[in-house]
Amino acid sequence: MKRLKFEMWRYERKPGEFDGYMSRFTDGNGTYTDSWWSSPPKSIDHVGPEYLKHNYRHPNVRNDRHIEFIKRRYKEEVERLKQTELAVMNE
Repeated sequence: MKRLKFEMWRYERKPGEFDGYMSRFTDGNGTYTDSWWSSPPKSIDHVGPEYLKHNYRHPNVRNDRHIEFIKRRYKEEVERLKQTELAVMNE
């Protein structure tokens, strides 16, 4: 069984044209789904399970373990992206 994985990255439809962020959740079977975020909130702790699964963000979210994993990793990824954006702006 593969490990759960959640990652986010800056999305540019065309080079140099910022168009939001993408996230990818890979479940324990190796199945992944992608989701586009125009302006991701700092936290998704307040959202219910229906926000992450049932064909909305990541349809391969199947249980509470997946939900808690994504919420934890989401915060880490948003912070990492924020730091990256600040570093680029300060160059």
